[in-house]
Parts: sequence; structure tokens; C-alpha cells
Amino acid sequence: MHVLLTREALKEVREFGEYMSRSERDRKLLPSIQWVFSRVSTNVISGQVTKRGGHFVLGAHEADKLRGLMILKQEGLTFAVALPKEAEGLDFVEIDYAGRDFFISN
Repeated sequence: MHVLLTREALKEVREFGEYMSRSERDRKLLPSIQWVFSRVSTNVISGQVTKRGGHFVLGAHEADKLRGLMILKQEGLTFAVALPKEAEGLDFVEIDYAGRDFFISN
């Protein structure tokens, strides 16, 4: 399987990785885009609870704790990706970024 980030997605992952390397200088972290099935979050100000279905989250993992994630390189950036099961049979996956969300665009 070939996974490619669009320019917008690559820019977001690169900026996040640079931020993490500055803020967590004592740890070697790899930026990652990971599929999660659902998440419940609570707004600390309003107390409103929001439940969201499957979606990608941007995060960072220690290089030695990357179980289940693919390590990829694109334009000099090394990052990790975990895709939903539905994408596993595809030959090519393109991940895009818009409006604060990552999504499969092909």
C-alpha cells in the first residue's frame, strides 16, 4: 500500500512535529496520524459533552512504541500512520487536511 499526504496534510504534520521536538526536547517523538473509532469529549467551560464517530487524530509517539503504525517518509519528514480497516485493501491512500480534520481523499 502506498500512503501519501497532500500538501496541506504534510504541512500540518510537519508543523506539529516541529512543535513537539521543541517542547519535548528530552524525548524522541514521531508525529502520527491515527484512526480512532470514537471519542467523547467534554468542554471544560460549558460542560457540553460531544461524541464523535471514527476519525483521524494527530499525535506523537515515542519511536520505540509504535505498535500497529506504519512508518512513512515524505519530502524529508518521517511520520507514522494508522489507517481504518476499510482502507487496508487499497493500493493507494491519500490523506488530506482541511478545517482542522484529516480525511482520506481518494
